[in-house]
Amino acid sequence: MGFELTDGGALRQLYFDGLEPQKIRRFNPRFLSKLLLVLKPPPALAERIYADASHHAEGRTLREAYPAELLHITLMCIGCFDTIPQGLLSRLKAALGEVRARPVPITLDGSSLFGNRNSLVLRSSREMPEIDALVKMLQRALWRANLPYIPASSFTPHITMIYGCGKIEPMPAGKPYSWLAGNFELVFSHNGETRHDSLGRFALSAKADRYEPPESQLPLPEKVIGPRKRANRKLVAR
Repeated sequence: MGFELTDGGALRQLYFDGLEPQKIRRFNPRFLSKLLLVLKPPPALAERIYADASHHAEGRTLREAYPAELLHITLMCIGCFDTIPQGLLSRLKAALGEVRARPVPITLDGSSLFGNRNSLVLRSSREMPEIDALVKMLQRALWRANLPYIPASSFTPHITMIYGCGKIEPMPAGKPYSWLAGNFELVFSHNGETRHDSLGRFALSAKADRYEPPESQLPLPEKVIGPRKRANRKLVAR
């Protein structure tokens, strides 16, 4: 006997007694904790950034500067979770431990407001291709190991100094904040708690191959050569 989609029974979702379908749980990733890969400045430099941000915050915002030990550049987000995904950790650490990359030079020499909630961040006025190359290497390592990650639509290296501070003027540029990042870190960032759990630190080696050069557009000649024009032929009357 055939089964038509127009039958009344076909329009109802089937379920067993006591196993009624659950409602789909909707969530906003903004309100979940995150598993992140980050670069952190050395402790002395982090304290300097914190002190400068705290001084700038006085009289401008009620928000406090982000703690020095938590300052970081986010390289990528693995995913959003309620708790630490213990089932992923061993596979993540194994895949990340296989990454062979060189230390990354970092210079942040300016500040600006960033994001919908107007957070004050440190940024660089120049490109830092080594960070972009490192991010691509990490993505490839996770992809090869069939592990999750959230690809960013755009990547702007920055350190958030004050979260949700509102529309205040940027911090005046002074001496650049520079360091050579010798490792990257896997952290679990607890939403709303201003707390990181460090789950692994992975060394970068000067003996690793040089980073791939950034992709560039194929240069075009100064003049675009079009189809050759036919030579004018003079009509000669016979």
